[in-house]
Amino acid sequence: MRGKSAFDPAVLIQALGPYNPAAVCEASAIAAYYEFYELDFRAEFPGLTHSLGWVLSGPHRLAVQSFIPRGARGTAVVCHGYYDHVGLYGHLLRFLLAEGLAVLTFDQPGHGLSSGARADIGSFTEYVNALDDTMSAALAAAAGLPRPWHIVGQSMGGAVVMEYLVQHAAADFSKVVLLAPLIRPAGWSVNRIVFELARRFITERPRTITHNADNREFLDLVAVDPLAPQTLPMQWIAAMASWLARFEAYPELPFEPLVVQGHSDRTVGWRVNLKILASKCRFDLLEIPLAGHHLVNESPQIRAQMFAWLAERLRN
Repeated sequence: MRGKSAFDPAVLIQALGPYNPAAVCEASAIAAYYEFYELDFRAEFPGLTHSLGWVLSGPHRLAVQSFIPRGARGTAVVCHGYYDHVGLYGHLLRFLLAEGLAVLTFDQPGHGLSSGARADIGSFTEYVNALDDTMSAALAAAAGLPRPWHIVGQSMGGAVVMEYLVQHAAADFSKVVLLAPLIRPAGWSVNRIVFELARRFITERPRTITHNADNREFLDLVAVDPLAPQTLPMQWIAAMASWLARFEAYPELPFEPLVVQGHSDRTVGWRVNLKILASKCRFDLLEIPLAGHHLVNESPQIRAQMFAWLAERLRN
């Protein structure tokens, strides 16, 4: 079970070298990371190559990982959500590997093993640049990530994916997958007024841990996760609001995504978000009434429904 072993992030961060897809991860610090988050898939996928190292992106040092199974038939690029990091995405990684896909993923600035003020950013453009720099580094290193490429974004990761594809309309992704994508946060019409007042007096407030998935194991993991940020910076909300205004002004989006959305989501304003998305592009939608926001860590039953739906579409 995740979160039941010893793991010191500082030891691993100190041990990391530049991202090298040819280097196999065997260091004891990486083994502790594997165990804490249950990311060692080598027994399930014989011949799997896992690499973990840093890539520079502006002022940030990103923790970049690739998982390449033997005989991979394609690659999925995975973008995590706000407050998240790759360590929390084991269920999604296992699903993608079982589908015969290699995975390229990374911790965004201020998240996980990457550098930067915790859970803070000056502009969402820095997140987009981090995605671009990660893919460029993997391509330059001849990481062995086969075509076709797909891209998957959860929550804030979905916002980053959409913004990236607007800025890079020629990007060659076969499938674009958005899981509970962030456009407007829940209650934004009221909360943005509260934010404008609050930012005059405070720079951050304590993080509120919400029940965002019907999965006790995940909620227990978040409670002990040494990589979990503990504050909500006002600057991040300002960056999100700036991105939102820019996104809502786009007349159309140059892609047709696969979208999964839960009706029990209290983190994003999913009803209005789907309407906004529908005004800008066509998309294939799976709605799951009982699902909350953190879809990659929902209950086994909900994950099974989502992954079966995605598998059918990723194979076509």
